[in-house]
Amino acid sequence: MGSYTVERVPEQRFGRLYLSTVGLLLAALVAVSIPAFSFIDVSVDGQRAKLPAGSTAGDVASLRLMGSSAGDLVDREGAVIARGRGEPPRLVRVGHQAAGNAATLVMRELDADTELMQGDQLRSVRGADVRETEVPQRVAIPVDVQYTGKGPLMALEHPGSPGVREQVVGAASGKVFEDAVLEEPTPMVVRRYFPNGERKVVALTFDDGPWPGHTEAILDVLKAEGVQATFFMIGRQVYRYPDVVARIRDEGHTLGNHTEDHVILGRATPEEVRRQVTEGQRAIQSVAGVKPGWFRPPGGSMSARVGHEVARFEMQVAMWSVDPQDWRKPPVATMIQRVLTNVKPGAVVLLHDGGGDRTNTVAAVGPIVRELKKRGYTFVTLDELHE
Repeated sequence: MGSYTVERVPEQRFGRLYLSTVGLLLAALVAVSIPAFSFIDVSVDGQRAKLPAGSTAGDVASLRLMGSSAGDLVDREGAVIARGRGEPPRLVRVGHQAAGNAATLVMRELDADTELMQGDQLRSVRGADVRETEVPQRVAIPVDVQYTGKGPLMALEHPGSPGVREQVVGAASGKVFEDAVLEEPTPMVVRRYFPNGERKVVALTFDDGPWPGHTEAILDVLKAEGVQATFFMIGRQVYRYPDVVARIRDEGHTLGNHTEDHVILGRATPEEVRRQVTEGQRAIQSVAGVKPGWFRPPGGSMSARVGHEVARFEMQVAMWSVDPQDWRKPPVATMIQRVLTNVKPGAVVLLHDGGGDRTNTVAAVGPIVRELKKRGYTFVTLDELHE
């Protein structure tokens, strides 16, 4: 059997060396091209932080590493309106600069896209306060109401006119910082009066109806006594009980406007005042075919706005001179006594046929009418009282 020797092929050794070299080169390229695998150490407000290489000042803010806060939103006097609504906190780089034999501390504010470096000493600074925007505006000065005279009836003698003031107002705070009157208002003048003469007449008025049961019962008493009265009706009730409204009209009583929903108009917006007066008027005209000439504000709450709206419909305002407070449901005898004690020639008596249980009022009307007749009084509507 012959002997032989196995020899390694030189080309194979060269191939392995080539592959090893390529592998090292690729690893070096990967290390250079992917910096995300490396980190830098920085200090933010004295606290060490390890951040990916290539991090910026903006990254420090987004990671909430800064100890300082944003500024506040303030008014022109410096009062805080909203915490943290001002400028965001700022980041500065702290370093030293040679100055002769000493070193001077240097702080340089960084933009959000400034790249951080290994060993950076960073400090945050509170953001600046921001002053609110101020808005100029013109505001109407409301009209005051001045009353002259005394009595249950009212006549508008002068409508008055609103004034104008110019203001500078904080958009966020609502504070008024400047206020100048450009035009003074003129007051509305309302004359209160009793009817002319000393006639022994009295006007019964009933509010808040029509009301099922009570209004019909009162109408029965008035019809039996041959007495006419004035009914101040609520618009929504007018729509609910049109037959009762028709009876009030057909039996010779006067129909008055008492708003759509019995809203206290002195506390209502101008838009609501207009709606209440307008819709109350519309309800009565559409159901009864009668244009009311009298208006009574719920609770007697008057204002210049009410006066203007009433004047639009050419109505007069009627208050009262005798109020037995029957809405509180006093005993029948108490109610009668309060009316009889306070009635004078030309009196306007306030009673209620609606708004709740008016059983005591129904029971008191007959005795009141009969006793006043004995004293020589004649009963009239407001239309007749005004003549």
